[in-house]
Amino acid sequence: MEWFLILFIVTGIIVFIVTLMLILYFQYITPIPTSTLNESVSVVRTGIVNAFIYTSGFNTILIDTGTSAKKLKKGLEFLNIDIHSISDVFFTHGDPDHIGGNSLFKNAQFHIGQESKVNNPTRYNFLQDKAIINIGEIKVQAISTPGHRLGHVIYKIDGEYLFTGDALRLKDGYVTPFLRIISSDFDKQVESIKKISQLEDIRYMFTAHNGYTTNFEEAFKEWKE
Repeated sequence: MEWFLILFIVTGIIVFIVTLMLILYFQYITPIPTSTLNESVSVVRTGIVNAFIYTSGFNTILIDTGTSAKKLKKGLEFLNIDIHSISDVFFTHGDPDHIGGNSLFKNAQFHIGQESKVNNPTRYNFLQDKAIINIGEIKVQAISTPGHRLGHVIYKIDGEYLFTGDALRLKDGYVTPFLRIISSDFDKQVESIKKISQLEDIRYMFTAHNGYTTNFEEAFKEWKE
């Protein structure tokens, strides 16, 4: 009888976890299919998360590497983007679903937020809040947005393109926080969203899990101070 009780408890836990994952997937996770979005931005879907490619002139950079090298490589090939053309990879944070394709980039420079905890830290250039990196014609500004993770950063590129990682999510075109259960500090996440809402001249805002918007002001209308 004891073994039956243990089996019942274990089965219940598994069912709960699977149900929770399905709820998260269908209600909270809506990645963009692999595609070219505009003249500067392309996107690869690697399971539950997007990796973004940004190109200007002769320079190409990547924001996050997704869940796996295999999926990212397949997506880049579909888009006819040469892996070797990507000189720099900018990470919003170090969660496994954002660094899974790192092995594809043997020679690219890696950039990540100052407070991030990563394996092989000598591989990374750690960026402070408001740090600016110029990659040829591309201007990348890192903006510290702790909450989901301590070292989380977002990237404002060429003054108009914003890549937010897991700093926030979009629901029906409007900004909302991620669940408390997957945030290291929910209150900091809220403060970071308010900080992001004050940015100016944003034409496009891309999230890691919930698509993008071309109406930044409308998306943040409930967050304006």
